[in-house]
Amino acid sequence: MDGHEHHVPKRGLWARIRYWFDSGLSRGPGVVIGWLVLLTLVVIVVAAAIDNLVGFVGVDDREEGLGFVESMWQSLLRVIDPGTFAEDSEWSSRFLGLTVTLIGIFLAGSLIGLIASLVDQKVTNLRKGRSTVIESGHTLILGWSERVPVIVRELVLANESRRRTAVVVLADHDKTDMEDRLREEIEDDRATRIVCRSGNTNLPADLEIVNVGAARSIIVTGESDASVVKTLLAVRTIDPEFRNAHVVAEVNSEDASESIRALFGPRVLTVDSDLVVAELTAQACRQRGLAAVFRELLSFDRNEIYFAPFDQLTGRTYAEAQLAFEGCSVIGLLPADGRVQLNPPGDTSIGAGDELVAVALDDSTFTFTGLPGSDADSGGATPDHDPALIGAGRVMVVGWSEIGPRVVRELDDFVHPGTVIEVVADPKLVDPTTIGAAGELVNATLDVHPAAPSGPEKVAAMALDEHVSEVIVIGYRHHLDPERADARTLLTLMAFDKVARERGLDGFRVVAEVLDHRNAELALATGVDDFVVSDELASLLIGQLSERHEMSQVFDDLFRQEGNIIEFRPVSAYGVDRIGSYADAVRLGSRSGHSVFGYQRADEADCTLNPAKSTGLDLGPDDLLLVVRRTA
Repeated sequence: MDGHEHHVPKRGLWARIRYWFDSGLSRGPGVVIGWLVLLTLVVIVVAAAIDNLVGFVGVDDREEGLGFVESMWQSLLRVIDPGTFAEDSEWSSRFLGLTVTLIGIFLAGSLIGLIASLVDQKVTNLRKGRSTVIESGHTLILGWSERVPVIVRELVLANESRRRTAVVVLADHDKTDMEDRLREEIEDDRATRIVCRSGNTNLPADLEIVNVGAARSIIVTGESDASVVKTLLAVRTIDPEFRNAHVVAEVNSEDASESIRALFGPRVLTVDSDLVVAELTAQACRQRGLAAVFRELLSFDRNEIYFAPFDQLTGRTYAEAQLAFEGCSVIGLLPADGRVQLNPPGDTSIGAGDELVAVALDDSTFTFTGLPGSDADSGGATPDHDPALIGAGRVMVVGWSEIGPRVVRELDDFVHPGTVIEVVADPKLVDPTTIGAAGELVNATLDVHPAAPSGPEKVAAMALDEHVSEVIVIGYRHHLDPERADARTLLTLMAFDKVARERGLDGFRVVAEVLDHRNAELALATGVDDFVVSDELASLLIGQLSERHEMSQVFDDLFRQEGNIIEFRPVSAYGVDRIGSYADAVRLGSRSGHSVFGYQRADEADCTLNPAKSTGLDLGPDDLLLVVRRTA
């Protein structure tokens, strides 16, 4: 102590009352409303007490005095209705009524203003997206990216046949902005409630707002892998083993994907967007129309992949199951205690609890319609295992970005040994010396043009002069904004189409990457053979994985060169000249170890997926069957 007394100024009663009043106001209008209600009750009770003590008459033009309860009622009427005291006939009662009425006007006005302020404050808070969500069994999206609107659109389609479903989005964005963006993408939300909330996905307290513990599935996306990892850790604090919901996390690198899968366990799946684009691009180069097939299988809009058990088929073979469904095409099996087996041998026995994997228009069409007749073949023909390779020659890649090395490596799995992959990129945007570091290739060699010709038409002319068989146009996604990159891609496609028509050439194929799905229709108008929509593909896959965890095994198998692939096979490859019905096509494919799920006529550009078994086809030797088949 320094020996000096501290002088504390004394505060008067009025200062203390003002302090309490200011403190109450700072706590919000709800506290003040409570005070005003209490003060109103005090005024009513005091007025009733004065009326009974003095014995006023003439209240409401009555000649006798009132009891205490009736006095309280008359006081309440004067507080809420200023015109009530006009019926008082004595000056003493008039004075008391006027006093109570004036106080009531002040209190009522204050209450109305505060209630309006409270409602406005509540609306403002709702617009901020901080109110608690009480949904359960919902799909929860944590984070925001340009892919979220497409993901939500697909989930709305997936939930079309369900009742009382919800998609909840939590992100560190303005709630109104998110809702506006979703409305632009989704014209009709059908039976799905779409709920947006604003908050930090890395904070467990904010995750509680969206009832993360009751979610059916969780999708984690974000601007960086670091934010995705933090969000996963926050979810883990609430659900340590991810028992309540399986999780799909979007990442931007292979290293992050491997680390997340290893550390968080099998309940957390990862989707590497760039890898998905690279894999689908390589698939699109194999055969015309495959990109469209994969888009349909990934989308919830038309035919998609379903899982379901059927006790009627226990003990039966896979070949019999392929013909036991009128409205869907069986392509695989999920054993009760194992992994997905696409296109297993026809004599594979179906055990109790096993699920079939099929392409169907809707889960309602995935219904058992009866075992095939005695002519059903359970297999026995020798299946072919030759790899589906892209024709030997030269493949040109026009444009470059960070997914370029992945596209080249994926393409290397599907080309004949000795194939040359030429890369033509704008040296003003891409350093040609960095392109050569795409990685070690097994089947192909990389040829980089350090000085690319200027102008799309010159690039197209060079490709045709060098007898290129395949052309892949990659958008400059990391060097230009999506609109400018897509505009450049569309000009390049138009140039290839123009030069080819001028020279009367049709022996090469063009596959393009389109960054924005809204430009897909414009790409079709350029005459491109196939295109891969970058911002849509990963969104579609994420939506599929969020609905069914095992879907990752299906597409992991189909995207690899080893294992199973999707392919168009000519009818003549099966040793026949004519196929009369789709059931005959399925039976014929099954005998060769293939799972048929569609067809395409030689003179038509579009493929038909999953027709009814009874559909008459009359396919000729040059027509094509769409099959899943083993390559190794």
